[in-house]
Amino acid sequence: MTAPFASMAASMPQLKDFFDPVPLAAQVANTPFIVYAVLLFSLAIAYMALWRTARDYRVFRNMGIYLAMCAVQVIWVYEGGGKSNWALIAVTGPVLVVIAGEALRVRNRRWTLLIWPFSLFVACAGWFRGFHFLRSWPVDASDLILVVLIVQCLRAGRRRDRPIAAAFAFFMCVRATLSEDVQAITHASGVVVIGGWRWAVTPPAIVLLGAATLVIYVRDLVEDRREKQRMASELAAGRAVQQVLVPESVPLIPGFEIQAVYKPFGEVGGDFFMILPLASGGMLAAIGDVSGKGMQAGMMVSLLVGALESLAVSTTEPAALLEGLNRCILGRSRGGFTTCLILRMAADGAVTMTNAGHLSPYRNGLELSCASGLPLGISEGVKYAETKFQLASGDRLTLLTDGVVEARDARGELLGFERMAALTAKQAAEIADAAQCWGQDDDITVVTVEKSREKGKENRE
Repeated sequence: MTAPFASMAASMPQLKDFFDPVPLAAQVANTPFIVYAVLLFSLAIAYMALWRTARDYRVFRNMGIYLAMCAVQVIWVYEGGGKSNWALIAVTGPVLVVIAGEALRVRNRRWTLLIWPFSLFVACAGWFRGFHFLRSWPVDASDLILVVLIVQCLRAGRRRDRPIAAAFAFFMCVRATLSEDVQAITHASGVVVIGGWRWAVTPPAIVLLGAATLVIYVRDLVEDRREKQRMASELAAGRAVQQVLVPESVPLIPGFEIQAVYKPFGEVGGDFFMILPLASGGMLAAIGDVSGKGMQAGMMVSLLVGALESLAVSTTEPAALLEGLNRCILGRSRGGFTTCLILRMAADGAVTMTNAGHLSPYRNGLELSCASGLPLGISEGVKYAETKFQLASGDRLTLLTDGVVEARDARGELLGFERMAALTAKQAAEIADAAQCWGQDDDITVVTVEKSREKGKENRE
């Protein structure tokens, strides 16, 4: 065997480098380590059990893993592995950093992942004599990162995170005693002998950290679940109100065949449509889209639908209706806006249409040209122009929201206007299903209105 290889083989760790023989007297003196291990394993089991019931709280899982690793370290030392325990500490350091970042909810902490390759390198290279000086560096590096994370957390000023920051600061100070550099400076031992028993300082600090953070996490989890239940109740109430105001079926209007499909993307949608019969024959048709999502958009839909019904009692002019809706929601949209399209269709097929920033309707698969004003809720005193045209027997109008054109497949490709235009010749249900199958990314609403064919004309045909 050549000299370089012989030197390398001699520097490789041997079994005697891991464990020292432990006499019975030393085992008795180290009995507190068994107590520490039991406590740490118990806390680890508690954390993992909580993680199984709350999978979105990854800190439970990571904390459970860390405490289990600490328990293994304590058993390792009890079995005589004190001089090789540095390797386990090097591995648990990065885990502690990950837990601290999650627990303290520090943003932009990806840079802390740099400790992983460094610690793993030390855990491997530290066995060779030339790298023995690196053994305590992972503790120093992780403590330095913990200081930065704690400071960032305290600067954020979140009251809920301050107790956790204090717990990590206390643990960091105790854990620093594991560093050989700190021990050389302070001449402090990490073990206290009381009554012949050896009580290590770091394990009880870990137990206190685990217990304190467990209480804080459980309280935070309970508050989080209460808040989610409250929000779910509000969404259910909003959905119930919306189902009452936005009909699931359309009324029968003589002379017209009407179909409507409404597919909200979430619990509470931001789309709306209305079909209101007119006493003189014909109908008012409205379709709209509120910006935003969730409860706020749902409540705005409820306001718009109620206001439109009230305004339609005094006027059936589409421009006047849009102007009234704009006055109604101005100052209530909280920076949002609403697009809306209103059509008045007479029994003879005469149509008057006004548009407030909504998608233009399609007639027999072709887009209709119409003047479009500002969306509702942006500016006061807006005037809307009216466009008039005639529906012949058999003509079909298709009204839809941008949830159709903005349907997005798995590759991120939009359905687009060209495909949507081709779909508008189909029934409302077919259009909505096609958009949903393409990849629903927003509320989808489709309304089709077909002018019934005259019986005399059908007989001649």
